[in-house]
Amino acid sequence: MNKRLLLVEPSATMRYVLEKYIKSLGFAVDSTESYDESLQLLRNQYQQFGAEYSALLFGWPSTPQNDAAHLAQSLEQSEFEDFPVVVMSTDLRAETRAWVSARDCTAVIAWKEYQTVDGVLNRLLDEELHESATQAAKFDNNDIHLLIVDDSATIRHSLSDLFRMQGYKVSLAASRVEAFALATAQTFDIAILDFYLQETTGDLLCRDLMGHPDTGDIVCTVLTGTYSDHIIKRSLRAGAVECMFKNESSELLLSRIDAISRFVRQRRELQEDRILLEEIIESLAGAVLIVEADQRISYVSSAALIELNLDNAYELIGRSSDALLEKDGPQIAGTGLHSAGWTLPGGEEILVDYEHVSIEASGRSILRFTQHKEPLQETVKEAIVEPDDVLTNEESLMQVLALKEDCLPLLTEFQNYLNTAASLPDRVSLFVLDVFVTTDTGRTVPVSMYTALEEIVHASLKAIYKRSGHVSALKDNRYAFLLRHTEEPQAYLLVRKIMQLCLEINHGFHGIDLSCSGCLLSITANDSRPMDVLMSHAFKGVDLVNTRAPNQSLLLDLRRMLSAYPNAENQRVREAGAPSS
Repeated sequence: MNKRLLLVEPSATMRYVLEKYIKSLGFAVDSTESYDESLQLLRNQYQQFGAEYSALLFGWPSTPQNDAAHLAQSLEQSEFEDFPVVVMSTDLRAETRAWVSARDCTAVIAWKEYQTVDGVLNRLLDEELHESATQAAKFDNNDIHLLIVDDSATIRHSLSDLFRMQGYKVSLAASRVEAFALATAQTFDIAILDFYLQETTGDLLCRDLMGHPDTGDIVCTVLTGTYSDHIIKRSLRAGAVECMFKNESSELLLSRIDAISRFVRQRRELQEDRILLEEIIESLAGAVLIVEADQRISYVSSAALIELNLDNAYELIGRSSDALLEKDGPQIAGTGLHSAGWTLPGGEEILVDYEHVSIEASGRSILRFTQHKEPLQETVKEAIVEPDDVLTNEESLMQVLALKEDCLPLLTEFQNYLNTAASLPDRVSLFVLDVFVTTDTGRTVPVSMYTALEEIVHASLKAIYKRSGHVSALKDNRYAFLLRHTEEPQAYLLVRKIMQLCLEINHGFHGIDLSCSGCLLSITANDSRPMDVLMSHAFKGVDLVNTRAPNQSLLLDLRRMLSAYPNAENQRVREAGAPSS
């Protein structure tokens, strides 16, 4: 007999969508728009054999409603205390979280993620599942890492319990020294600092954390038991975004941290968008400068650094464009290609060809340029493609990126593909993979810290791809694959397979799991760009993924690649359970 569920949701549209999806999973569903009727159905379910419900899908109201509150109170009574409930919420407000946290056999899902209800129901309805596992699945805040600093063990652990129950990752420190040791060893999103510590105060610790180069991205809040204007002022002036009070209700404290978490996520998304925008500029435009309305240079692309033979963008950023461009400034925008002599910071003069695009609303200018190239004589052309020159470029790249010496065959193949991409019968992509070790204590470190394990991982990854020179360790825990494929979607599937095989490496070390992250970049679509630029882009992509979560990959050609997917192929990838990108 199919398990029967009861669904209560006032919105007819949302009720219809969820009811249809639940039925597609093989469940029988009774649905109602009335909270009072749903409570009556629950109380009468045992009067007829075979009519009992396995769980309740509770459409949580976006605004307080008396009948919904009555249903929630009834579900806390003894007759329903073990009855599985899945809360469907349009917003995860503090009161919603508090109710879910206080009740066993309960989980919450955002309505926009309703298709995850299958896994949640399976966990709730599995009678052998340990209670703590159900508790841990209630909230998805594990992307936010909290550092709680308080010299009172009671307060530290009570706050830890409260936030862990909401799904946050939490670390504890009892002093300034301990807080700094933790903050410089791992990445935290939010620090909750007691104002009165034994050796310092929360505002001073906030200044120290935000001013330190290794911890400056952390968002600080100050927690105090004394409601005082001067404490609030000192905390906010030090850079804290919030001053909270120890005698506040748990719901209010959670609401404050929820709000700060949204800010952290938005800032993280903006940083990712900025990096992605830079990648798009690099991919589509190449060498680019952005000049502000006051003639200051505000952006220099990586390709521009190569064209100008500069090591660091900050040699130009912030300087007046007159210091680089011709004295009268860039020539008229939108009038085609211009040629001009530019003077580099070291005094060297170069001749460039550039296009000038003006963004009128902001007053900014975009300059897309290349060095002016005279027609080459045949003898010069022959000298350019000498093997020794290519080898020198590869050795230079090894030095710049601190690559291992034995990756030279891979770099040689890489350069060969760039030189012959137009004539190849199929496509080529670069996949860069980072491999990590997670111990049973939850600590995550590069696999290179375990010499014996690194050798096993290295041998296993080399065995995945049989083409000579197509797989290599680059440095530390970073590996590179050159993938040959006929269609773009195949590269996506190859990446998923490589990551899956990496996670399944039989290493034989007890208490150790492997995780990985990666970045995929098409060589075929970017064959006009230098190898060092492409490799640097892939490295940036992996570094970006590493700040988010393990077992994910970034596709720098995402839009183009996914547009090639037929619907059936999309479905097959989802069903394979591959790491998300």
